[in-house]
Parts: sequence; structure tokens; C-alpha cells
Amino acid sequence: MKCLNCDCEKFEVKNIRFNPEIKGEEVEVVVPSFVCTKCQATLMDGEQMNVLRRSAADRYRKFHNLLTSEEIIKYRTMLGMSQMAFANYLKVGEASIKRWETYYVQDVVQDDHIRLKCDEAYAELNALEVHWKSHHPDIYSGNRSFCLELFKQAVCYLIGFAKSPLFLNKALFYADFKHFQLYGMSITGARYVHLDYGPCPDQYQNLYQLFLARKVLIPGGHHVLKSAEKPNLSVFSDSEKEILELIAKLAHIDGGKKLLKVSHEEEAYKKTEPLQLISYQLSRNIGI
Repeated sequence: MKCLNCDCEKFEVKNIRFNPEIKGEEVEVVVPSFVCTKCQATLMDGEQMNVLRRSAADRYRKFHNLLTSEEIIKYRTMLGMSQMAFANYLKVGEASIKRWETYYVQDVVQDDHIRLKCDEAYAELNALEVHWKSHHPDIYSGNRSFCLELFKQAVCYLIGFAKSPLFLNKALFYADFKHFQLYGMSITGARYVHLDYGPCPDQYQNLYQLFLARKVLIPGGHHVLKSAEKPNLSVFSDSEKEILELIAKLAHIDGGKKLLKVSHEEEAYKKTEPLQLISYQLSRNIGI
């Protein structure tokens, strides 16, 4: 191997920063490359070029919330499938699988298709979204359609004060029902169910699993969750933000333990049968 710049034949391998372009966007990656010991010019062999292409593609994918090549391989491995079998399962050509597992970036529609076929939580959420969209706003949703983004931002904010799902669920309940009590509409459009451990958002386990899978939430140990994102309170109206701040202040006192205790005494909870949806009409006597 000879340097194309100075004809020197001595090289060493160093980690070099490159800025390749992917789909019209410049990305930044650090990968191994041969470096001329005389003039410091870089020279890559075929294997190093493949590493550069894949690293650049995966950096782009991460920035755009697309599955990386490693994540696609992980799905295929989890299902115990060869590339051909995986292609048949996804109803695509085998060449597409080979490209996606290297440095060819899938588009958003293809990415969504892979997730729906391979990620149980993602598929469950898709089914839930169909369910939510098929139900018009009513007294069980606080007179508004469920909004996943508002629910996510409420979770990201309140989890900082009520750190476990047990307490977080009560904080969400009080935020939605208190806002309905004052303004005739919930904040998130979530439906709440009467469970043994108090009122909880309908399908909350699937929603939190989705947030964990998307790294919106991260485990904090001992049944504690943390937000990996800074909550964006700008998505809320002034009245919604005021109620969220009120509930956060109450939860901050003891981590939400009092909210858990008093939620069992609420008329909205006591007048609803176990496993049944709780009507927002029962919010008139919310005790906070």
C-alpha cells in the first residue's frame, strides 16, 4: 500500500473524524483509518470503508429516530430467522434486508413496517391508536381525543416528582380530572380505569413500555422511572400548565404517596366498579 499523496509506504491505524453526507445531510463519525506516517494523509481499505458507511448511516438513523443496522439485525436474530426468512416475513426482497443491515438507510414507511412486524409494544401502540381514533371524545376521555404527545410530555414532567408508575398514575389522574373539574376538558384525553391500586390510565403498561422502548423513559432501579427527555411544557395551554404544576407541587412533598392514598377515597374511584372506566362527570368533588 502506497500513500497517494507522498508515495510513502508506512502507515499506522488511527481513529479519525469524518463528515460524510447521507441523504443530503452531513453527519460526523469517528472510525479507524490508515494514516500515512509521513504526511498524515488518510487511506482506507475496503473493510474500513464499509465501517465508515455503516457508522455514518447509523448516525443518520439515530438522528432521525430510525432503526439502526444493529437493531434490525437484533430483531431478525430475536425471531431466529435467516435474511431470506426475515425478508419473506416482512414481504420485501432479500436484497433489502442485506442493505438495511449494512449501510442502506430505510425510509420512514419501511422503518414503521419493520417495527410493526417485530416490536410487540410498537404494534400494540398502533392497535391502541386505531382504537383511540375510532372513539370520539366523550365523558370517559374528558371530552377530548387522546393525544399521545400531551400524555408523553405530562409523564416526562410529572415523573420528576412522582417517580414510580404507582404514584405517577395518580398524579396523571388528578391532573386530568382537576382540569376537567375547572375547565370541562381533560389535559391528555386519557381514559382512567378503576384498579385495585387506584385509578390508572387505560393501557398504561403498554404506554410506559413504549416510552421505555423509545428511550423516553429509562429505569431508575427499585420500580423507579426517570425521564430521558426534558419535558416540553410549551405544548400545554396556560390552564393545563397551571394544573400540572399544582399536581407536581403536591407530589413533590412525599413523592406522590398522599395522592395515592387520597385517590382511593375519591367519589370518582369509589362509585366506579373494578376494571371499569371512570367517568369524568365524577370529577366535581375531586378533593385537591
